[in-house]
Amino acid sequence: MKPRNADHDVIIVGNGLAALTLALSLPESLRIALLCKYRLDDNASSRAQGGIAAVLDRLDRLDDHVADTLVAGAGLCDEAAVRAILSQGRAAIEWLIGTGVPFSRTDTGSLHLTREGGHGASRIAHVADHTGLSIMQALYRAVASRPNIQRLEQTMAVDLLQDDEDRCVGVRVLHQGQLQPMHAASVVLASGGCGQVYARTTTPTACTGDGIAMAFRAGCAAANMAFMQFHPTGFAGHAGPSRFLTDIGAGLSNTDGQEPIFLISEAVRGEGGVLRNEAGERFMPRYDERAELAPRDIVARAIAAEIGRQSLPHVWLDISHRPRSFILEHFPTIHAHCLAHGIDITRSPIPVGPVQHYTCGGIVCDTAGHTQVENLFCLGEAACTGLHGANRLASNSLLECVVMGRNAARAIADGARWHHPMIRAMTMVSKHDMAQNAPSEPRETTVAAADRDGSAPFAQCLPASRVADESGTALPPFGRRSLQALVSQHLGILRSTPGLAHAHAVLTAWQARVRPPASVSGHEDLNLLTCAQIIEASARQCPTSIGAHCNVDLTAAPPPTAPTASRRQPSAQPGA
Repeated sequence: MKPRNADHDVIIVGNGLAALTLALSLPESLRIALLCKYRLDDNASSRAQGGIAAVLDRLDRLDDHVADTLVAGAGLCDEAAVRAILSQGRAAIEWLIGTGVPFSRTDTGSLHLTREGGHGASRIAHVADHTGLSIMQALYRAVASRPNIQRLEQTMAVDLLQDDEDRCVGVRVLHQGQLQPMHAASVVLASGGCGQVYARTTTPTACTGDGIAMAFRAGCAAANMAFMQFHPTGFAGHAGPSRFLTDIGAGLSNTDGQEPIFLISEAVRGEGGVLRNEAGERFMPRYDERAELAPRDIVARAIAAEIGRQSLPHVWLDISHRPRSFILEHFPTIHAHCLAHGIDITRSPIPVGPVQHYTCGGIVCDTAGHTQVENLFCLGEAACTGLHGANRLASNSLLECVVMGRNAARAIADGARWHHPMIRAMTMVSKHDMAQNAPSEPRETTVAAADRDGSAPFAQCLPASRVADESGTALPPFGRRSLQALVSQHLGILRSTPGLAHAHAVLTAWQARVRPPASVSGHEDLNLLTCAQIIEASARQCPTSIGAHCNVDLTAAPPPTAPTASRRQPSAQPGA
């Protein structure tokens, strides 16, 4: 149902790969508003180095890509969603090529496919080591040529507009200090994850969980938010020995708590890079038979363990055994960045350590972006389709953005009847759970159990009134730095039941005292607080230590195995 006096046919909140794919895939007859909180080119997608995963080689199979995804997700993926998204991989790559993306090629002209951790085959299409930037530059040019796409920079969506039947009819935006409504037949949230809730993150400052928080407040459930992925190899060369990891369980404290950490791409390990500790020992084979090519959660925890045993606050990633010409061709951006910090990666190893990288969970939706609220769609990192489960397989995120953007465009253009999405998820949290704070045993659930009746599980912990007594200190004033420190310490790589209880108490107390925001940063801080509460609530629902959720007080879940008995054996790791 189209709202009266709609300003636009479609409002897209966000400016990353999912948002631009959707805008370019919609009919040019539609009036589209693209809301950019800051600048059009300020997004996480442009920082993606590795590439986009798809079955493109004749020796690769869709079943194998599905199997790798399910194993990386610790068996908690929604297999139907996995297959639906991955089966569109070739079409997604062809669409990107059609927009002008200059993917790297072999001498014969075919796509150069690399391999990353968790993949049993080389299936990563890339543009050297700056894939995201090259993709986004092609899409910026395409968007600029479409007169039906109105780009509104410095415009922040702060809340959704809903009618008497709770259908979404638009957004409320903050522009030049003024709040104003914008109405549309369809609203799409493609605003990214909530990486800025952590002190050390690869995500840009704009990633404050705005879409997740807005949809949550509007009545959508959030799923699997406990599974926060930490990339194993954030660059540590700029951080002093006392700074890089002040808490081995948290991955704490960069110098300013906001600027993104430079990422050393997964592809460096895929092309033969090995991890070494302070003694020069290659340690990954002791933790997993896949060594450096194990999924990210395994590698991140292994690095954290090694750092805990040594005097240095980082480990080393060494690709220097590969030919200099190969390194310069495949990793020019990484080489230039490290060289600016006095490290020549063709001759020396790179200091690295874990850093927050990706929000595996998000707002519950199907593979076309339909949410629990009619006329509201959610795409990309803000969404939870069930693709990632408990840990995202490398380079599946860019694929998800393109596939979901194209799927959502078809759903909006066709005007298909809205339906209630259903996914399999380990944890589910709704705003009603927050309000009721009702105790329940942790259990696996579906979105049906988290519907508007508020029946999803939400375990009760330490009351907010006892925060000062339990900690021995007064509650710190709420602010972004305080929030990042709390979340990094208690909701980082390693967690504990007492730590989750403390985080719950502090977050609850802050929520009770927070004032209505009036600025962009104020709205961002409120959204980050909401996301932190969802992460903490989701973490307390997990009955085991699994995937990207590692609670040291819980028994670890057994590692999943590939569901395909006929799975082909992966080729030997380059440079192993």
